Amino acid sequence: MKDSFFQNYSRKHVHFYGEAVSTLLELGLALVCRVIKKPSVVDLGCGDGRLIFALCEKGLLKNAGEIVGVDISESRIEHLTREIPFVKGIISDALNVKELSDSSFDFVICSQLVEHVKNDDGLLLEIKRLVKRRGLVYISSVIKKQYGVYPYFKNGSFRLDPTHVREYSSADEFVGLITSKGFEVIEVETRQVMFPLLDLVIRLFFKIGLLEPYVRFYQQHEMFSKIRRLRMPVVGYGIIEVLARKIE
Repeated sequence: MKDSFFQNYSRKHVHFYGEAVSTLLELGLALVCRVIKKPSVVDLGCGDGRLIFALCEKGLLKNAGEIVGVDISESRIEHLTREIPFVKGIISDALNVKELSDSSFDFVICSQLVEHVKNDDGLLLEIKRLVKRRGLVYISSVIKKQYGVYPYFKNGSFRLDPTHVREYSSADEFVGLITSKGFEVIEVETRQVMFPLLDLVIRLFFKIGLLEPYVRFYQQHEMFSKIRRLRMPVVGYGIIEVLARKIE
C-alpha cells in the first residue's frame, strides 16, 4: 500500500470525526478495563484517528495508559497527532511495526484494515505478536455478496473502496481466518453498510478544490452533521466485527 496512489488518496480522502462507537468495540474495552487498571491500546491502520477520537469523546479511553495509532500514511498520522496530541503516532506498515515490542498491548484495534493489505495472514500474526497473552483484539472488515455493487471497479469487480485488495465473501470465511491464527472468538456482529449521502457531495468539493479536506468538517458545521444522518444502504455489502482473545 505504500505507493503514490494510496498516499494521494489518503491526503484527499480524510476520515471525518464524529462517528459512533460500535457496541462490540465498547464491550471489548469494558472487558479489558475490568481486569487492567490502565490498559495499553493500539489502533493499527488508525487513519486520521477517527476511531480513537470517538472512543475518547465517549470517555472510553479515560483510564487508558499508553494509546498508540499506527498508519502507513504520513499525512494521516499528522492529522492524528495534531487533533489528539496525547496519542503516540507511528508511521509504519501495520504488518511490521518495528517500533513496538512483543506482547505490549492489552487491547489491539484493527478496524477496516485487513481488506487493504496483500497479506491478511501476516497482519493477523502481527496483531498476535503485539497483544499480550489473554489480551483482547477487535477486528472489523467488509463482507461482499456476489451481487454487491458500488461505484469503484477494480480488477474485474466492484469494490467498496478503491484501495481494497480483497473483500471477504462471508462471516464464516473471516472468522475462520482469525481462529486459524490462534485467537478465540468471543463475539461476532454483522450489519449492513450504510453510506452518508452528504459525503458524496462533500468529497466531490474536496476533489475539485472548493473545500480543503478536514477531519473535523462535520463538527464545525452542525447543520451538515444533522443532514449526514441520512444514509443509504450499499447493495450487497456488510460490515463484520469480531471480538477475540489471544490464546497462544
